[in-house]
Amino acid sequence: MYNSALNKYAEYLQEGFDSDIESDVEAIMEDGYASNTEKASLLKTRIGQGNFRQKLIALWGGCAVTGYKDTSMLVASHIKPWRASSNAERLDRFNGLLLLPTLDKAFDSGLISFDAAGKVLISPLLQEPGTLGVSPDMKVKLQAEHQEYMHFHREQVFRDT
Repeated sequence: MYNSALNKYAEYLQEGFDSDIESDVEAIMEDGYASNTEKASLLKTRIGQGNFRQKLIALWGGCAVTGYKDTSMLVASHIKPWRASSNAERLDRFNGLLLLPTLDKAFDSGLISFDAAGKVLISPLLQEPGTLGVSPDMKVKLQAEHQEYMHFHREQVFRDT
């Protein structure tokens, strides 16, 4: 049972959506089209600082799913993964959710996603979702600007099978 899940996770990582920060930083520095200012902003965003997180805090005010308000405990998560995003998408506040760490990990791993109405989708590969605080009645209020990113997440990241 675990072997299948590990194989699926290995496939996911091979698709390039892992969080290898070092290679992402290198790619930013080598980008011949980005200005130095844009590179600095992208670097700060990639390492978890800068205005992307602040934009998400302003937009969501707490966890996008649970409403939990202590932002020091929340993770700024990209909906369309960093590696699959353009520079503009990486900085776009609508390409982000502010999430509790367990929800962030499940979302980034493709074990949960959200449909167009914002209702949670739970992968059959997620064992004991309730133990992680994931329940089928969870919902996020998505705006029209989130839809393209969330569609990408459902199609390319979410592990439906």
